[in-house]
Amino acid sequence: MRKNTDRAFLGFALMWREEEFLLKAKENLLSEYGSILSQSEIFNPPVSKYYQREMGFPLLKRFIITDRVIDKSEIKGIKKLCMEIEDSFRINGSRTVNIDPFYIDPDQLVVSTKKYRGNRIYLGDGVYAELELFYHHGSFQPFIWTYLDYKQQIPFFNSVRNFLKL
Repeated sequence: MRKNTDRAFLGFALMWREEEFLLKAKENLLSEYGSILSQSEIFNPPVSKYYQREMGFPLLKRFIITDRVIDKSEIKGIKKLCMEIEDSFRINGSRTVNIDPFYIDPDQLVVSTKKYRGNRIYLGDGVYAELELFYHHGSFQPFIWTYLDYKQQIPFFNSVRNFLKL
């Protein structure tokens, strides 16, 4: 039987400093994309001056997995909507929440972003995709470019993989 390789569960990497903005962003996301199937613990992401300059310090982060199964080609439009949500909560031009949508299936976790790097694939409209993790030898594995917070959360993503049914 052929695996369904064009479908995946939708997830979000959420980063914030003030909880009120996280709650508002989550409300927007969940009204559009369903309910939460699983979520990581809240953690302090590895220090990033890029985000600290804009959002302040200390920052908090959490990964959430929704019950929404998407066609993988939808990720570009989802990223664009996330950017609109981020923009709606800006204060004095600075983001108060960062939202990076991703999809996860039994074989891979792919993040969408608006920032270019040489290993990213352009999807159009200023959106790129990056394969962060792939499943091999009983666990998700990182690449040399995989963000540290995704590497640190591999046990969470492995636990999510255990209940994915596509």
